[in-house]
Amino acid sequence: MSQQDQQTSNESNQSTTTGQSDDHEKVILETNPTTKPTLIRLAVVLLLSLGVVGYLQLNPEALGSPDITNTAALVVLLLGLVLTVRFLVRTIILVRTTYTVTSSRVEQEYELLFRTHSKGIRFDKLRSHELNQNRIQSTLGYGTISMNRGLGPLRLENVDEPEAVYETIRTCAK
Repeated sequence: MSQQDQQTSNESNQSTTTGQSDDHEKVILETNPTTKPTLIRLAVVLLLSLGVVGYLQLNPEALGSPDITNTAALVVLLLGLVLTVRFLVRTIILVRTTYTVTSSRVEQEYELLFRTHSKGIRFDKLRSHELNQNRIQSTLGYGTISMNRGLGPLRLENVDEPEAVYETIRTCAK
């Protein structure tokens, strides 16, 4: 998210957030997680499961007998379907998730099936925070920010431009 997008997002969301919470709360940063890693996993699952099922259907003697091969193809197809549904639901949740950094807290919020899930940490209760990025995450430009408040962690997963978001949280936590 560019600086101009952040400022525009901050200005538009500041009025709605101020009306909902304390007068002292000011939205500093609002971002959404990226769906890149979930969509990549979804594509890999689809390609692998369809490839294996196709191979088993074209080679009925691949696992010994046609009955065993057909059973294995059905198992692979079922497993692929379950994983596809799981990744589609995960994608929907990520699209509907918002991470908000205000002057006094960090919040994660999403709405799914008329149910809202919200979790936040006030900066005065924050014990530790860290940024995690492996090589793939670094290459694709996303990461995970973990925060601990003593009663449980809050993880901001799949954050675009995680260094900027982490630096904002570090600055506000001081």
